[in-house]
Amino acid sequence: MQSANPLSAASRRCLTTRRLVAACVLAWLQALAGQEACAAIVTLREATRIDERGVVTPVVLPAEAWLAKGAQPPVTLHLRLQAHLGTADHDLAIYLPGLQAHSRITLNGHVLEDQLDKARSPRPRSLRRMRWLRVPDAFIRPGDNEIEIQAAGNQALSISPLMIGPADEVEQAFDDRVLGAVIGPALVATIIASLALCVLVLWARRREETLYGYFGIGALGWGIHSGWSVLPTSPLQGVHHTVWWTALYSFFVCMLVIFCVRFAGRRWRHFDRAVWAFALLAPGVLYAADSFGALVSVTEAWLLACIGIVAVGLTGVSLHAWRHRDTTSLLLLAAAALSFSFGVRDWWVSHNGLDNNPVYLTPYAGLPFIVLAFWMLIDGFVRATRDLETLNTGLEERVARKSSDLRQALDDMRVARDAAQAANSAKSRFLAAASHDLRQPIHALGLYLGSIARDGTGSPARDTLQRMGESLTALQTMLGALLDVSRMDAGVVVPQVDAFDLTHVLRRLGDEFGPLAERKGLRLAIHGVPDSQGLQARSDPVLVERIMRNLLANAVQYTSSGGVLLSWRLRRGRGTMCCWLVEVRDTGCGIPESEQERVFDEFYRLGHEPCGGAMGLGLGLSIVRRLSHLLGVEVAMDSRPGRGTRFSLTLPATAAAARAMPAPEVDPLPPGRWVAVVEDDPDVRMAMRTLLSGWQCRFVEGATGAEVLGHWQSLGRPHVEAIVADFRLPQGHTGLEAIGQLQAGFGGRPVPALVVTGDATPERLRALTQSTLPWLSKPVPAARLRSWLSSALCQTSPCIPGEPA
Repeated sequence: MQSANPLSAASRRCLTTRRLVAACVLAWLQALAGQEACAAIVTLREATRIDERGVVTPVVLPAEAWLAKGAQPPVTLHLRLQAHLGTADHDLAIYLPGLQAHSRITLNGHVLEDQLDKARSPRPRSLRRMRWLRVPDAFIRPGDNEIEIQAAGNQALSISPLMIGPADEVEQAFDDRVLGAVIGPALVATIIASLALCVLVLWARRREETLYGYFGIGALGWGIHSGWSVLPTSPLQGVHHTVWWTALYSFFVCMLVIFCVRFAGRRWRHFDRAVWAFALLAPGVLYAADSFGALVSVTEAWLLACIGIVAVGLTGVSLHAWRHRDTTSLLLLAAAALSFSFGVRDWWVSHNGLDNNPVYLTPYAGLPFIVLAFWMLIDGFVRATRDLETLNTGLEERVARKSSDLRQALDDMRVARDAAQAANSAKSRFLAAASHDLRQPIHALGLYLGSIARDGTGSPARDTLQRMGESLTALQTMLGALLDVSRMDAGVVVPQVDAFDLTHVLRRLGDEFGPLAERKGLRLAIHGVPDSQGLQARSDPVLVERIMRNLLANAVQYTSSGGVLLSWRLRRGRGTMCCWLVEVRDTGCGIPESEQERVFDEFYRLGHEPCGGAMGLGLGLSIVRRLSHLLGVEVAMDSRPGRGTRFSLTLPATAAAARAMPAPEVDPLPPGRWVAVVEDDPDVRMAMRTLLSGWQCRFVEGATGAEVLGHWQSLGRPHVEAIVADFRLPQGHTGLEAIGQLQAGFGGRPVPALVVTGDATPERLRALTQSTLPWLSKPVPAARLRSWLSSALCQTSPCIPGEPA
């Protein structure tokens, strides 16, 4: 006789499967909710609070403390907890899920952590709010153990219940919390933000589809908000963080609610306008609440109002799902319902305050929206495919043509993919060679300009040549700044610290920048107070001069009226400690306080148009800071917008004798000497030929070492006395290899050689520095090349009588 059970076997199997899925989902939600404590872990929720007068008050964790109105930070909190532990047969650890303060934690008088020196820093966020500390066995005693937490914060602090137990289980609880509170939201934020960008691109192509716009903007706001919530450092602090975090929350909620309502086929114009007004008024309302001291309560009410708006959207979606009962409407209903449930849960957890660092589920509500978006795209594609199949029924020839076109398109896509990969490789090769290729024409221009004799030219031509030289100098200055950065990145800048005459260096800089300031209508004043005891500065004079040159260049560039003051004096400290204080003051535009730290960043420029002056690369002050750190000296800045800026450099003083500064050398260049030139760029080689001919030098040349040797042999093997070689040569060869080849070909003589390079990458600079050869970076000034040639030729043979060697 058959059973009277109305459920069939298939129905019972379906019901069992549903219960299993529900159980898995429930377990997952419990893990996300932070139920990580197991039976072996002891959770301490009761503690005693010790105030500054030593009064003991019982408290229940989590405990909070706020800075009283008018009080000076930091706010502090001292807690003492008792943990009864038996004999430990395994390692123990302490875990605080939410320690929103900088703290000092001790166990039985032994320090486990001490971060009280950061008390005035912002409260820890994200992963830094969770503390997992392993406890050494020697710190634990059987029976009662005393744990003390001394916490401090800038404006407020909060301490969660403390857990202590086996180290592996505590670590597992810590990992679960990190996964649910930090890693999971970060992954969801990344996925939903990427999907939102794709949808926004689609909306940009089809602007009439406003649903794409609402979903893309809302999902992007959701991803940014979730990512902001797990950042270790918030971009905003204090009240601004609370206001804009809440405003962004309400904005993306409103956008997604409008999306859901319109997707459900509802056109509630007044509702849309009210939701827009609600989202846009959030910052103003919250700032007003803060002025009345009610920011916390108003923020909580505002978030509750957002949940109410979601409830309205959920109602419209539910009606739509009831009428249509298709997969898309059910997915939308599930996403809206889950978002509403998670929002209510998160609001309640935040409201009751039982967990000061809970695992918020709102970011995970984005997962069903991701599924919904993918389903919509897939469903739309499937529907379009079916319509296409219906329209093409019976048209086999057309289908064949379409198939052929599709195969061709796939082939084109493969070709395009290969071309894109080749283009990407070519781009990488271009970027690697860009520095070299940009320096080549500037180097050639400098050599051509240096070869022009200006004594016999008329006044207009001399003015034109002078302006060309100034423009070339500006380009060389920009490339020199890039080279300075590359040299410091490569670690080849080594300070040569010695005593030197600071007054001599600064007065030379004043003579150099005086004409530049005069051309802008500025007055450059120089004021130095000499020391009666003859104390000198102790540092690297070359790097100090580079620092001061950049500071003076900045002052002249960003000052349109008034003047610049360069001053230095000896400042005496306590006891016998003395130091030189060098200052550069200007009457320029000044720097806003919010940007005073950023001006030292690489490639950062203020861009003050009223100040005049050509815009540079934004590397001057960055080089100043890096050189000062390299020298171990202090550079300070004080600036007021509209009034000017003051930079000061402090250098140590010494009683040692100053190192003699080398006098400017004359550059004798004996005529008729032979020079070998290895250069693969025809323009640069032609410029070198013109320049050397103007200096009455003879030369052998070529693009490689082999070509130079061939030219040398064709000229009868003259006596070559110097080699100038480019570093990067054809077919992967280098100037170092060419120099070795030439020296061997010239009979094994140690012919003086110079390497010039347009490649400023740190790897190239390190390779050149490690070699024993001198090298210069392109563009090389003609005067500097002439100076090296003079020195090299005087080493190989006697100099002209009366000229120094």
